[in-house]
Amino acid sequence: MLTLDTVARIPAHVFFTSVDGESLLLDTRSNTYYALEDAGGRAWELLEGGQPLRQVHRLLLDEYEVGPDELERDLLELLETLLENGLVELAQA
Repeated sequence: MLTLDTVARIPAHVFFTSVDGESLLLDTRSNTYYALEDAGGRAWELLEGGQPLRQVHRLLLDEYEVGPDELERDLLELLETLLENGLVELAQA
């Protein structure tokens, strides 16, 4: 089960770029592109920087006008989707 204590890492086969303000991910194994909306792109940048999920949550709370519970739900849902698509992996403790 994913929680804010979950730590994710970006696998080597996934690349990120921002084009005209849009966040794009490329999975080089499948040659599939994914787009992330504003807050999703920012969450990715923080994950890419090695931030633990709890820290990502804390930083996003400071940057966006959203309640902590709603943000936690959205962040965990995003992480689940990223995991399902092979765009992140759970870090080994």
